[in-house]
Amino acid sequence: MTTTQDRQLTKRLGIAIALVALLPFVLPLNIESRSVVNGELTSYSYLNITALVAAVVAISFTARTFSGLRHESRLTTTYKALLIALVVVSVFQLVRGSGVIPTVTECTASYSFDLCRPDSV
Repeated sequence: MTTTQDRQLTKRLGIAIALVALLPFVLPLNIESRSVVNGELTSYSYLNITALVAAVVAISFTARTFSGLRHESRLTTTYKALLIALVVVSVFQLVRGSGVIPTVTECTASYSFDLCRPDSV
């Protein structure tokens, strides 16, 4: 039987997952640098502040929630699944927001969730 406290925590975790997944796309705060020589993109760097902040806050929320649930012996399979989903979304936003992948790879695309360099200059 689920208690009101359990339903509230499940709802908060669901909202946190949705916020971390969607907020960086809805309210992007980007810092982007491009260097073009002879019409060709030679250097590109990208940073999404919203994605980084959302990911760090979500990871700290996850750690605090996990610790509290474990301490109270209330860590159920549902909570584990929600916490894992929140960590996966947070890590995706952390990697996407940091701009590491476009800097390291030579991937180009017109739209790739900011995981590739833009193909148009």
